[in-house]
Amino acid sequence: MVLPHTPPSAPTYDPPSDGRGAEQKLREREQQMDLLEQIAGLGSWEIDLATDGIRWSRELRRIHGVDETTAPRTHSEFMAMVHPDDRATIDAAMSELAAGEPVTVDFRIVRPDGEVRLLQARGKLVPGPDGALTRVIGTSLDVTERRGTELALRASEESYRAIFQGASDAMFLHDMTTGAVLEVNEAACELMGYSADELKTIGLEGLTDADAGYTTERAWGYATRALAGEPQRFEWLSRHKDGSPVWSEMTLRRVTIRGVDRILAMARGINDRKAAEAALRRAYEELERRVAERTAELAASNAALAEEIAERKEAERALSEREEHFRRIIENTSDWVMICDPTGALTYVGPSAERMLGYKPEEVLGFRPPDMTHPDDAQKLVDALRWVAEHPGQVITVPARVRHKDGSWRVFEYMGRTLAPDSFAEGAIAFARDITERTQAEEALARAKEEAERANRAKSEFLSRMSHELRTPMNSILGFGQLLARNELPPTQAKSVQHILKAGRHLLSLINEVLEISRIEAGRERFSLEPVALGPVLGEVLGLVRPLAQQCGVELREGRWPDGAWAQADRQRLAQVLLNLLSNAIKYNRRGGHVRIVAARDDGRWAVRVEDGGSGIPTDRVDQLFTPFARLGAEQTEIEGTGLGLALSKRLCEAMGGGLALESTGPEGSVFRVDLAVAADPMRTFDETGGHAVVQAPHREATLLYVEDNLANLSLVETILLSRPGWRTIPALQGQLGVALAREYVPDVVLLDLHLPDIPGDEVLRRLRADPRTASIPVIVVSADATPASLERLRASGADAYLTKPLDVDEFLRAVERFLPAVRP
Repeated sequence: MVLPHTPPSAPTYDPPSDGRGAEQKLREREQQMDLLEQIAGLGSWEIDLATDGIRWSRELRRIHGVDETTAPRTHSEFMAMVHPDDRATIDAAMSELAAGEPVTVDFRIVRPDGEVRLLQARGKLVPGPDGALTRVIGTSLDVTERRGTELALRASEESYRAIFQGASDAMFLHDMTTGAVLEVNEAACELMGYSADELKTIGLEGLTDADAGYTTERAWGYATRALAGEPQRFEWLSRHKDGSPVWSEMTLRRVTIRGVDRILAMARGINDRKAAEAALRRAYEELERRVAERTAELAASNAALAEEIAERKEAERALSEREEHFRRIIENTSDWVMICDPTGALTYVGPSAERMLGYKPEEVLGFRPPDMTHPDDAQKLVDALRWVAEHPGQVITVPARVRHKDGSWRVFEYMGRTLAPDSFAEGAIAFARDITERTQAEEALARAKEEAERANRAKSEFLSRMSHELRTPMNSILGFGQLLARNELPPTQAKSVQHILKAGRHLLSLINEVLEISRIEAGRERFSLEPVALGPVLGEVLGLVRPLAQQCGVELREGRWPDGAWAQADRQRLAQVLLNLLSNAIKYNRRGGHVRIVAARDDGRWAVRVEDGGSGIPTDRVDQLFTPFARLGAEQTEIEGTGLGLALSKRLCEAMGGGLALESTGPEGSVFRVDLAVAADPMRTFDETGGHAVVQAPHREATLLYVEDNLANLSLVETILLSRPGWRTIPALQGQLGVALAREYVPDVVLLDLHLPDIPGDEVLRRLRADPRTASIPVIVVSADATPASLERLRASGADAYLTKPLDVDEFLRAVERFLPAVRP
C-alpha cells in the first residue's frame, strides 16, 4: 500500500574539520538513506524540469528492475517504461503539481524483463538553487502484491458471507479448540427452535443427545477428523427446544475465516426420512423373524407346510401393507418427491406435484430437467445429476426455478441422492421444497437494508450540507454584528445589535450540538478512553461555572470526592458533560439556591452526582428530559438554551461506557447522576509492579517490534525491558511502518497499539495475518481500550493476547515470555 511519505531528515552533526570528513559524513548519510528506503520498500526520485533530467535512488532502481547503467536519465526515458494506458495519468499528475500541493498517483510500469508492476508515487514541486520552481521530488512504492491480496481477501469474505447467510441448510460455525458456537444462520434457528443467541449459549453440548449415545466426545471425534482435513458426513441426533428429537444429516469441514481456522457444520433435518427408515426396518425385521420361524417349522414337519405357506402369504400381505404405508408417507410429505433414471427422465412423481405446481403426476412422467426448469437454472440441475452419479450415496442440495402450470415461476430447493447407496444404476431420488416465499422475503430484507443504508447516507450528506449552508451565513451575521457592536451606536440600535449577536450565538450553539449528536449516533465521533483523575476535572469545572453562579445568585457548595479517584473516560468529553449539568443546575435554580457536586463508589462504578436546590422538574415532563429540543417549558422564560444539552450529554456518557440519569427530583431540588467505569491509577500501578526485582526470563535473545505513536509509552516499555538485556526493541511510530518492519525483521513478538496516526491497529493486525511472511508472528495488543467487545473483536481477528493500559509489569513480561522460544537445554 502507498504511504504518504516524507523522507527522513538528515541527522545533525558538527561541521567536519576537513574535506575528507565532509565526504565521509555525506557517504554515511547516503548509506543511511538507502537503508531507510530499503526498510520501507520506498524509492525516491527527483526531476529537473529545466533539463528533463531525472535522478533515482538505489531502491527505486530495484523497484523498476534496472541498475545504475540502465536506469533512465531523463523523464522522457522514464515515460517509455510507463504502461501505455497510464501515461496520460502521469501527465495529468505532473500538471496538478503546479498548485503547489503534493500529488499522489497510481500507475503501472513495464520492467525490462516484461513484468508489469503497480506503483504509487507521491511528488511535490520545490524551488531549485535559484529559487525558481524547476524541481520535482517524490517517492514511489510497489503496491502490486498488496493490491492483489486485498482483492482476494475481499472476494473471499463476500463469498463466505453470501453462502452462509443464504444457505437453506442449517449452518453452525464452531471454535476449533473449544467447540463453542460462534455463528449460526436462520435455518439453524428454525431447525432447533432456538434463537441465535440461545444456540450460542447452549453451545456444542446443547446440540447433542447424550442419553441416546450422541455425546460431546463422539462429536469431537468427527471434528478431529475434519480438522485433519477430512470432511465428515454423518447422521446426528439432538433435541429441539420443545424436547422433541431432531435428526440431521451433518457435514463437517475445516474452514479458514479471516486467517483463523474454524469448524463449519451443515445440517439438514431428516426426521421424516428417519421415521420412514425406522418403520421399514421394523417391517423387515418382523418379516425376517416370521420367515425364520416358518423355515424352522418346515424343517421339523412337512405337515405344517400348508400352514407355513399361509403364514408366508400373511407376511407378504403385511409387507405389502407396510409398503403401502410407506408410499402414503412419501406421497403425503410436504416436499415434492420424484425418482429419475440415469438419463434424468422422471420415472416416479409424487402427488404433491399437483398441489405445488398444478401438474398431475402422469403429466410430467418422462420429463427431464430442461423441460420444466428456468433456462438459466437448467444446467445447474444437469450438473447436480452428474455429481450424484459420481458420488453414490451422498446428498447434494441445489436451488432452481420451476415453471408452474399457470406459467409463473416458483423457486425450489432440491435435495437428491442415488437410490442405491453405492451405484447410480437404479437412478436417483430427490425431494424438492418450495422456497419461493422465503426467497422473496430474503430479497425484500436485502432491499430494506439497502434502503436503510441509503437513508443513512442521505442523512449524513444532508447534515454535511446543512453544516456548510448554515455556518456560512452565520459567519457573516456574527462577524458583521460584532463589527457593528464596536461602533458607537444609539442605545436602541446598540441593543438591537446585541439581540442579533445573542440570537446568532444561540443558533450557532444549536447547530454545533445537533451535528455532534448526529456524529455520535453515526459512530464517527472518536473518543480517547483512558484513566482520568476525577478530582482535577471536578475542581476545574467548578471553577469554570463559578462566575455564572455569582451572576445568578446561586451558592456553589463545597463538593466531596475521594483522593486518588480514577475513572475510565475521555477527559474532554467528561468535562463537557459536567459543565452542561452544572450550567443547567445554576440557570434553572432559584435565586439563593445552591449547587453541589459529589463523587463516590457505587456498585463497582464511580457515581458523580450534581445536586441542586431548585424547584425540581415537573413529573409529567420527566419522560421528555433527554429528548432533543424538549426544554420542558423553559422556552417560555428568558433562560437561554437549545434543549439539546441533556440529550448530547447522555449520548456522550454512553459512548464512554457509562450512563447519565435523573436520580431524583422534587420541590427541594434535583439530582443528576453520571456513572463511569473505575480505572486504576497508572502511576501507582507502575510503582507497585515495578518496585521489586523482576525474575530473569529463561529465554535466548529476542527481537520485539513495538507499534506505538506515544513516546511516553515507548519509553515505559523500554524501561521495563531493561530487566531483559537480551531483548531488543524496534519502535514503529506508524502502523504502515510497523507492517514494513515486521516483514523486514520478522521479530519474535509484535506489540501493537490500536490508536495509530495513519491506520487503525485492527488494519495492522489484518495485514500481518494476511502476509505469509508475518502470519505466524505472535501479536500482543497493548491498548487503553478495555471493553469486552474490543477484546473479543481483536482475538477473533488473530490477536494472540490482549493487555490493557496501565500495564502490570509482571503480567506484561509473562505475556511476552509465553510467546518466545524457550532456551534449549
